[in-house]
Amino acid sequence: MSKWIRRKRNSWGYGVQSPNDFYFVQHVLRERSPYYGYETLRELEQQYRPHLPSYSSVTNQLLFRLANYAHLEHIIEVGAGISPFAMILGHPFAHLTAITTDEACSKTMESLFNAYPQASLKKGDEMDLFQQFISEHQSIGMLHIAHTEHYREIVDAALPYADSHTLIIIENLRASKEKQVWWKNLQESPRTGITYDLGHIGLLFFNRSRNKETYWINLRKRI
Repeated sequence: MSKWIRRKRNSWGYGVQSPNDFYFVQHVLRERSPYYGYETLRELEQQYRPHLPSYSSVTNQLLFRLANYAHLEHIIEVGAGISPFAMILGHPFAHLTAITTDEACSKTMESLFNAYPQASLKKGDEMDLFQQFISEHQSIGMLHIAHTEHYREIVDAALPYADSHTLIIIENLRASKEKQVWWKNLQESPRTGITYDLGHIGLLFFNRSRNKETYWINLRKRI
């Protein structure tokens, strides 16, 4: 059942029936107040954006808030750029693993990672490194699928290890018609729980004790 985010009677607003989901929409997805780490994030963007793949500042701030909200022990990003630092700033006590195949980017990122001992950078084949991560941890905490063409394979590998705390973030949902169809099927799949479509970013949760919902929230003007 899809939920279009509009104001309705007998709801918490934006068509959201659950107070928990309403809090998430209002105070995570749509939050406008500045956070403690935004200034540091802005400085990193200014310094490294010419050299590393990066999303807009608004998207990086959203990733910051998602990491802060989910507060999971392990964060992993496949197709790394500046965004790992947005997430580690959002949850400084997380163990973050960033995977990249781009040798030039990895050299630039190494100096950044030296400043964050709780973060590690893996260079090489994305799928091999992701499978190594799964084999080692046997679970998925917060997974950000960023600048990579292997989104489908990564999700297929991650799903058996997703639990009620897992959050998977998928970028560039509208990159192709094929990816849009794949995303729609993933939202409807019984393997996923509550999902959010934010325009070009998708969020997957896996708490199957809750009723399955599919929310669409227009954040395109913000992201």
